[in-house]
Amino acid sequence: MPHRKQQLLELLKIHFGYDSFRPGQERAIDSILQNKDTMVVLPTGAGKSLIFQLPALILDGITIVISPLIALMKDQVDSLEKVGIPATFINSSISVDETDSRLSKIKSGFYKIVYIAPERFYNQKFLEDLKQIKVSLFAVDEAHCVSQWGHDFRPSYLRLKEAVKFVGRPPVVALTATATPEVREDIIKQLSLKDPEIVLTGFARPNLQLAVIPSQSGQKLEHILNFLVTNPDLGSGIIYTGTRSKADEVVELLIDNDIKAVVYHAGMDASSRDWVQEQFMRGEARVVVATNAFGLGINKKDIRFVIHHDLPGTVEAYYQEAGRAGRDGIDSFCLLFYHQQDRYLREFFIKGDNPEPRIVIEIFDFILRKTELEIDASNSILVTYAEIAQNLSESIPEMAIGTALKMLEKEGYISRPNEKTSNSFLKAKRSLPEIDTLIGTRSKSQKEIWGKLVDKYHKELETGWEFSPEEVSIVLKIKKDSLLRAVKKLAEKDLVEYKPPFRGTEIKLLKIVEPEEITLDFKALKEKSARAYAKLDEMEGYVYHVGCRQEYILNYFGDMNAKPCGKCDSCSRLEKFKQKGGDKHEYLISE
Repeated sequence: MPHRKQQLLELLKIHFGYDSFRPGQERAIDSILQNKDTMVVLPTGAGKSLIFQLPALILDGITIVISPLIALMKDQVDSLEKVGIPATFINSSISVDETDSRLSKIKSGFYKIVYIAPERFYNQKFLEDLKQIKVSLFAVDEAHCVSQWGHDFRPSYLRLKEAVKFVGRPPVVALTATATPEVREDIIKQLSLKDPEIVLTGFARPNLQLAVIPSQSGQKLEHILNFLVTNPDLGSGIIYTGTRSKADEVVELLIDNDIKAVVYHAGMDASSRDWVQEQFMRGEARVVVATNAFGLGINKKDIRFVIHHDLPGTVEAYYQEAGRAGRDGIDSFCLLFYHQQDRYLREFFIKGDNPEPRIVIEIFDFILRKTELEIDASNSILVTYAEIAQNLSESIPEMAIGTALKMLEKEGYISRPNEKTSNSFLKAKRSLPEIDTLIGTRSKSQKEIWGKLVDKYHKELETGWEFSPEEVSIVLKIKKDSLLRAVKKLAEKDLVEYKPPFRGTEIKLLKIVEPEEITLDFKALKEKSARAYAKLDEMEGYVYHVGCRQEYILNYFGDMNAKPCGKCDSCSRLEKFKQKGGDKHEYLISE
């Protein structure tokens, strides 16, 4: 045992540059190396990845890492290769030939760590290939995704229990930063962990200064801008918004006030998201304005502030997002701006996340009919949410369509192996000077934007150009909405060819049954909706809480011995009240 510890410390120093382990890491690694199932709950920034990366160097076979972060797998693999650990990934971003090539190298023992998207386990050929590989450890990152009680449930994670059996039932390590006692129990159940070692180091982040700022809806942007302008040397940060349109609005305001900012949301194509992330990681952009699509796996330790423009739906989601600040241990700000009407947006999302059973049946009927029309032995179709919406009996948000597809996927009726996206396309249909003349002097804004496009992208416009509106608007320092308006007007005048981006998903039909024969657990759906409203109540309870913010959050996660942090806005107000001669009881009454 002393020899193993020395070996681990040597590997820790050689590959990761550390002389000692952080709290919880060594205990979890020891459990893994004793071939025990392990459940790890460590706060954001506490070094969860090292818990499976280090044992992978000692174990004979390969370590499989399940991650929902397809966009970030390459970054994680690149980081491992830089420190001398052979690693690769397999997901929908690589071709079939490349997948086969990597599997061949995995079989030969070339790699020690392989990142895999959970959707891969729908592929029977892939499962058969895995049977030929010695898997020594099965690591499930973001393990809360397997629980319907959690805040980020993903149906594809439910296949992992069978996948573990398929590869010979190696030890399993499940890792997450946000899990209530209820969610921890569900993770153990859903992954069939056998008498797991539970490593729980606590959720406290003493360097985070939490605050809730009551604001009228129209004041939020003013307050956020004032915070950034009056703290120019604070460093980089993230501003979370509830919707894509609000993210676009906020980033344009910041750019107009000479703050280097970029926007990130799920509506952008993969290359645009990669570009935004790179701008932020390199410090080219001070602020990322984003929906909750941004942040998982971001390894930027010096984020000094996280601001929430809108109320998150759960305490788990809030603490995970806020926890991206200050991973280096230095004091950082976590500000939540709140207006009493914010709850309505969250209730809209809850309704979108809980569609009526008849809508789910209608969507399955559409998939069935479209699959029959498109002759394809694979039973696959490529479709947009907008196309599905047009074929339903009532108007529902795209979010509800996505949820309905998740339900059908969970019950085994369909799978969704790939999301499909493409950039916008633009090509001049006349010579560039001729287009400039035809725009006319009266269309001043349109003419100005066309001039900027020609100056920067004249060759691309002549040959045909796939572009990201988000990226181009930042490069040209113009508003994205203004750019798209100008481009669409040019297309209407038949001066350019313009194609908007395609956003869709591949759907594979797994069960062919009559729509009315679909079986859904209606009781479970009703419970799920009620649970979402209860979690929203808990989040709103945080907003109105007059005691310590950090203590409230830690109590929520089951740490009932938590003490006041002394740093949040509530603790600061209490301290000022005491300095004026009052006591805590009087303070609570006054608040």
